[in-house]
Amino acid sequence: MEEHPSDRLVDQRIRNRIMEAVETLPDGDNGVRREWPDEYFESFYDWIPHRDDGEMPLSSTISADERALLMNVSRLLDDACDATPKNMTADELIATGWPKRIQSVALQARNLMRQRGRFIEEQEEDTPST
Repeated sequence: MEEHPSDRLVDQRIRNRIMEAVETLPDGDNGVRREWPDEYFESFYDWIPHRDDGEMPLSSTISADERALLMNVSRLLDDACDATPKNMTADELIATGWPKRIQSVALQARNLMRQRGRFIEEQEEDTPST
C-alpha cells in the first residue's frame, strides 16, 4: 500500500469500513447477540461519530442519499446509546427494543450502499467497482 494515499483513496477505504460497520445493524437482536452491545455501537462510532463527538465528515464517495440514511441511523444509535446504560448484556439491550427500532433504517442504508457497491482500496475510482 502506498505511504501517503490520496484523499480520494482514503474516502474509498472509509466508505468500505462504514459499509462493514452498518452490516450488523439490520440483523437487529441477532446482530446484538453476535457483536455484543459495546461492539454493536462502537464499530459504527469508529467511522461516524456520536453527535457529542462531532458530525459525520463529508466524503467524496458517499452519495447524498446514502449520507441521509446514514445520518438517520446515526441519530437512532445516538438516542439508543444515550438512553441505555454503558455496561449491558446483549439480552438487556435487546429488551430495550432499540435494536428493532434501528433495524429497518439500517437495512435501508445497507441496501442502498450495497446497490452502489464497494470501492477497491488500491487505486482511485469514480464509482464503486465491486
